[in-house]
Amino acid sequence: MLEAGRRILHLPAVSPTARPTRFTQTPITPIDRPLEQRTVIRELQTSELNPMNDKRRTTNYKLPLLALALAAIEIIASAGGGTRAVLADDCTRRAMPENVQTLIDGAVSGDVVCMAPGVYRGPLLLQSKRGVTLRGAGQHETIIAGGTRDSMLIFDSDTLTLENFTLYYGHPSNAYISNSRGVTFRNVDAGGGGIGIHFDNNTIATLSDSFVYAMDGDGVLVRHDSNVTIQRNWIFANGGVGASTVGDTATTTITHNVISDNKGPGVFAGQTPCALLPPGFVEVPDCYLTNLSAFVGDTNVILDGNVVQASNSTGIVMFPGTRGTFRNNHIWRNHLSGLFAWGANVSSESDEFDGNDEHAIEFRAYPDPLKYGKVGTEFPVRAVGAINHADIHDTVVLPETGTLGGGVLGQGANLDVTNSHIYRNRGIGVSYVNTSLGLISGNEIDDNRGSAICQFRAGTIRTPGNNLHGNAVDDTSTCHETTP
Repeated sequence: MLEAGRRILHLPAVSPTARPTRFTQTPITPIDRPLEQRTVIRELQTSELNPMNDKRRTTNYKLPLLALALAAIEIIASAGGGTRAVLADDCTRRAMPENVQTLIDGAVSGDVVCMAPGVYRGPLLLQSKRGVTLRGAGQHETIIAGGTRDSMLIFDSDTLTLENFTLYYGHPSNAYISNSRGVTFRNVDAGGGGIGIHFDNNTIATLSDSFVYAMDGDGVLVRHDSNVTIQRNWIFANGGVGASTVGDTATTTITHNVISDNKGPGVFAGQTPCALLPPGFVEVPDCYLTNLSAFVGDTNVILDGNVVQASNSTGIVMFPGTRGTFRNNHIWRNHLSGLFAWGANVSSESDEFDGNDEHAIEFRAYPDPLKYGKVGTEFPVRAVGAINHADIHDTVVLPETGTLGGGVLGQGANLDVTNSHIYRNRGIGVSYVNTSLGLISGNEIDDNRGSAICQFRAGTIRTPGNNLHGNAVDDTSTCHETTP
């Protein structure tokens, strides 16, 4: 539906059966690939895999798929994309399940290998290929089934297009791509399996106009200096993170996707955690303190025009050392904070945060803002951010404690909050605590059930030009919280 000249998408959030920790599922630990998966010699599975009749296929996605599809179509349409493939009649090789690998092995630049409808046993292997297109007859028509192995493996290749098929039940991944450039997946359905699409080892790739769902682990995983664009996809009902950037990577661009109902965070960027962070507490598990530098990463994430909603955890998690540029996202009804920036540097422009638990937004020093003078001179790493033209509203309390529920919280942060509307949150509108400093200016802060602006053990804070009304306390310093 359209409201006030912008597209507003309403997807129903579903309450989880169990309450989350900060990371309900730790991002997948790096996988060491056995040598035999890196060769052109492969062993076909002997068992017949029919995913359409396989009872292991996950069909309970915990959300009304019709509503999800309609909302996602609106996002994709607004980005100029489509929902169906346009099948060109330019096939140079036509494959059946019994000869597809032979045709792939023999393909040269410019070849279009077209797969007939049917079930193809994985892994299909593309090694040292350049300028090749692998095309199916359509999602749910051409099915590449992995079973106990990957559905597809791509190594050391360049300028590949993979389109119009289903990747089903692959382990460890439905598709694993390593040390390749210019790889494009589009109009692909990846359902069930270990990890959905795994980009690794300096890969440059694009995933677009696809479904990634019902994985045991992460939907999309980016690692090891890879540079990946994830655009106009449905990524939902996965057992781990929706879209995860782990370790040191280049830039992950995530634009115009629906990322919904994943068990872990909707989006994660950073080093692999050593332990889960408990919600509602500033202290961290001891394993972080034993080697603080090990959890400081170097990756860049761009989020533009996405819906990130109904995660059974935090909506977006940015770990120490990561950088984020966010704009025009809708971050809705996640079961912990909408955005948690932990020793990260994030700018947010025109994002909406609606109905998240705990806080809409938290910027926190790493490992925590109480450790100054206790963990050496390099730490804590301060969180740094700028929030501008945000719409932050209707945050609810943390169910375990009945507390919090605020709009913006800075703890050990250098943070500017400007020109935003912060309203109807269960707790305080904006809180700067534990050495946080920065600018709070030009905001409409109203009808929060705590005070408008809280300053506690804070640094230098400037608060010009805010309109404060209808809050429990309408001033710029009192820390009055009505919860529990």
